[in-house]
Amino acid sequence: MHQAAALPAIAIAREPERVLTLVQELDLARRAHARTDRPLLRRRLVDLAFRDDDFATVIALVEADPQPGHTDLVRLTHALLALQTDAANARARVAAERALARAEDSAQAAAALADLAKAHVRLGEPVAARAALTRALQLDPHNKNACKRLAALDLREARARELAAWSADLLEKGVNHARLFAARVLGEAASGHTAAAQAIDGMAALARYETLDPPPGFADLAGFNAALAQELLAHPGQRHDRYGSASNLTLRVEDPARPDAPMVRALLDGIVARVQARLADERGDHPWQRARPPRALLRAWCVITDGKGYEGWHVHQYGWLSGVYYVEVPDAIAHGDDAAGCLQFGLPPEQVGEAVASAFGTRLVRPRAGLLMTFPSHNHHRTFAHGAAGQRICLAFDLRPL
Repeated sequence: MHQAAALPAIAIAREPERVLTLVQELDLARRAHARTDRPLLRRRLVDLAFRDDDFATVIALVEADPQPGHTDLVRLTHALLALQTDAANARARVAAERALARAEDSAQAAAALADLAKAHVRLGEPVAARAALTRALQLDPHNKNACKRLAALDLREARARELAAWSADLLEKGVNHARLFAARVLGEAASGHTAAAQAIDGMAALARYETLDPPPGFADLAGFNAALAQELLAHPGQRHDRYGSASNLTLRVEDPARPDAPMVRALLDGIVARVQARLADERGDHPWQRARPPRALLRAWCVITDGKGYEGWHVHQYGWLSGVYYVEVPDAIAHGDDAAGCLQFGLPPEQVGEAVASAFGTRLVRPRAGLLMTFPSHNHHRTFAHGAAGQRICLAFDLRPL
């Protein structure tokens, strides 16, 4: 029997460790900007304020700038959209139009059009939104937001066959990213082609489940996980939820790697080693496998969940391969017999409908401390609130193509 050839190697880089937390960086930027209103300082403050969900500061700074650049106007558009009011959406439409006028290349123009389309949808202007998204993908077929928003618009308007057709066309032309794979899955499933959707999704065949070995200095994994949990719970960069993420009622650490976080460093080293070993042994001809990037950045973040916290349906649009390592899991989850606290893969019923989602099926993953799971970034997934005493602590990550 013919054996599939090994896939090309992938070089994995790690994000640099951060000495300062976002709050500390933001405080320094505010003080520097208060002393002198230089454009570079203002733009740095805009960027940090946006990352901190301080949209009022972003709006005030950009609107006070007599000559905002394309990037500033993009930030303004996003900040206004984050307010989610009719008045702010109307202002976002104007800001996106200004960003489009300031675009310096097709990629910037496509990004501005994708944002403009989001404002059009919010304002009840679907025809204008479709025109903007179609133009965006003509200018830059790789634009993830345009792909995501056109897919959502197609599903809302019962154009599943059109969605399946244009997503397949882009994939055949060599465009490949998580949002496009996800769009193809949604289009095929909503068109009634369940088997085709399941094959493209590939989660059942492409997900991997492993247990990490304890790093040097630890006799067992339980001891390492206890030290790692203590380090993450004391991390100075904790924050509640985050606008634009799937997290609800959770604590997050967006940048867990720090010079004074040796347990995090040991975990990331272990993840890189295991992922590289997995990919070295990978065989197959799935389109996702063929899209393997030659170089990728490991981007990691921590999620700490009490009884009411959960993650809504989402994909990891910037990743190629994604994963999760469970540091601490309450016994009620690890030894439970229901979905509470578990990770579920499937399709979001709010996009494809209950019947389509049911036909596609779901797969439930029960967390346990020490479990490392990896899967294609385009796989839709969510978590359930666990309702138990204690906290579920995990570190999620993406391999993001460079």
